[in-house]
Amino acid sequence: MRHDRVLAEYESRGYLSRRTLHEELREVCLRQPGSRAVVAADATLTYAQLDRAITGYARDFLAKGLSRGDQVLLQLPNSAAYVVTLFALMRIGVVPTLLLPSHRRSEVTSLAHELHPVAYIGGRDQLGFDCVEMVEQLDPGTLGTRFIYADSGAERDGDVPRHRLPGLQVGEASDCLNAVDAAAASLDSSHHRDVALNLLSGGTTSNPKIIPRVHEAYAYNARAAARRCGVGAHSVYMAVLSTSHDFPLANPGILGTLLHGGTVVMCHTAAFDEAFAAIEANAVTMTAIVPAIAEVWNEAWDWYPADTSSLRQILVGAARFDEALGREIISKTGVTIQQGYGLGEGITTFTSLDDPLPVALNTQGTPISSGDELRVVDPQGQDLPAGTPGEIIEKGPYTFLGYQGSHASDECFTEDGFFRTGDRGYLDEQGNLVVCGRVVEQINRLGENVSPQEIEQLLGQLEEIREVAVFGVPDAELGERTVAAVVTELSELDRRAVLDIFVKRGIARYKVPDEVVVVEAIPLTNIGKTDKRSLRALVSERHADQAD
Repeated sequence: MRHDRVLAEYESRGYLSRRTLHEELREVCLRQPGSRAVVAADATLTYAQLDRAITGYARDFLAKGLSRGDQVLLQLPNSAAYVVTLFALMRIGVVPTLLLPSHRRSEVTSLAHELHPVAYIGGRDQLGFDCVEMVEQLDPGTLGTRFIYADSGAERDGDVPRHRLPGLQVGEASDCLNAVDAAAASLDSSHHRDVALNLLSGGTTSNPKIIPRVHEAYAYNARAAARRCGVGAHSVYMAVLSTSHDFPLANPGILGTLLHGGTVVMCHTAAFDEAFAAIEANAVTMTAIVPAIAEVWNEAWDWYPADTSSLRQILVGAARFDEALGREIISKTGVTIQQGYGLGEGITTFTSLDDPLPVALNTQGTPISSGDELRVVDPQGQDLPAGTPGEIIEKGPYTFLGYQGSHASDECFTEDGFFRTGDRGYLDEQGNLVVCGRVVEQINRLGENVSPQEIEQLLGQLEEIREVAVFGVPDAELGERTVAAVVTELSELDRRAVLDIFVKRGIARYKVPDEVVVVEAIPLTNIGKTDKRSLRALVSERHADQAD
């Protein structure tokens, strides 16, 4: 089996540890039980308390009927309960699929059809939206789950039993942690080559692709990223992006920080007032953001009254970062900026802490592992010289081994085992990666990947719309905003009408076009393809006219 053969190769080469994520965390808990592990609105936990909470949750999940090999949909906000739930499920061999807070009925139903989950675990208040209520309103037969868990609210019976997640009252902080007793050891059901969790890819398809991540490989990913970023027991990492994303979860994220004995501070949002207050209150040393958030924070630093002097590093990824913005942030705060590139399927690159500014602000650095193989190739698969853009392909110790479900047969690997990322970029003379965009069109909106094809398909189902073209345009706040050009018989069709339609259909909010433009016809190129360049020019002209 290719899965075992590839893992065995990287084990023999010393990259993979033959240990699960929980085993690696347990080692840290035993080594420094009294140190702060997690700080969040719902609880502050030392490593000893974190270990006890994970054990308590694991026992409760087993008592309720979950068992090794079960699939679970997990949709919790950034919180201590999220961290505990994640590790408890992985410990007993249950595989959580990490949904974003913005996912709605459409995505949940699609994933349920793919995975046949036995349970859904969600949050009652995710920026004012009740994800649990959304799932409760679905037809139980459609979802197929046997249990629904919520982070608050009363337990109740029904067609599908509703349970509340166990509390996080784990007793007084203690500097001692006994060795694993026989009863606790019996909870450890996962194997180091098992799938630890499923990430979701925004991709270019209408439904998320399911990315299985193996315990020992994902643990190595997190540790290697942490080493590149200088993470240690002294580090205080603040998560402001949803930790269901690979970037704030494991690059180095909460996993890389915890596996090195640091402290994780969980914020509900990336709003500057919440983030700056958390930095001041917890002496945060590092965080990870996307360029659009960096823009907002940069302006807030001029006037918002908060002491953020403890902040030493800002990791930036997911979209193009402006060099001038980076220099301005550095001059105001004195931080070190590390740019990175990564994807849920595998490869992670970062600039180094000692890189000169032109490298740190204009490239995405080099791979985090000596076992990574990174190439840039032309359409025939031939390697391209430095400075010449092409498709980025890669393989390495922590690259996934294939999608699950309906995308399992996707031809995403070359014959010699390199993953086709679908991203376009080049390597400079020093081997630093510079990412240019996508081989297949995609809109990067606030770090979320939006597929124009998916939005076109959704809008094309509406009776009011005869033709549609969806494309991205640069936006100072969003990075890129989504524009839909539509041909319709209606006198007007504005974004509010489209928003209402998307909400009724249970489609994630970030997929709603930011702008709807009514046109007489969709222009075509001389070979019959949609002329999106002309449409972008049309939108620019209209905005210029409005400004005048």
